[in-house]
Amino acid sequence: MAVIIYTAKRGLVAGHTAGQPYELEVGIEGVSPSFNREENTLTTLSGKDFTTFYRIEERDSFSTVAINDVTLLAQLREFVMSVAAGEPFTMDLMGDPGSPVAPVSYRLRGNPSKRLVNSAGFYSYSWQVKVFDENA
Repeated sequence: MAVIIYTAKRGLVAGHTAGQPYELEVGIEGVSPSFNREENTLTTLSGKDFTTFYRIEERDSFSTVAINDVTLLAQLREFVMSVAAGEPFTMDLMGDPGSPVAPVSYRLRGNPSKRLVNSAGFYSYSWQVKVFDENA
């Protein structure tokens, strides 16, 4: 189980207060790291390439296990809505609530998705993130 710590801002579930941090424990089924190169390549008339390299952006994609717990689904919705404007959040793939092992700060990239896994009402959330470095 992974632990996600975020500050509730939008799409609040009953009993939650805007501006307060909350922990969410959820099973993660898939983790996919990727690299996005930022570059510009120009090709001369003779066919020679000139590339200006700017940076590499490391991204991770996560997807949850199939979930049918309406309370957990509501909190996942609150989580993705609360970090939708690029607010940082922390995720620890190996920790337990209250006892972190390897927490990493992230910012959401792209649009998270919720998909129906089967006709029995199980859903899975997926999102893509960039490691957040407050010193950068």
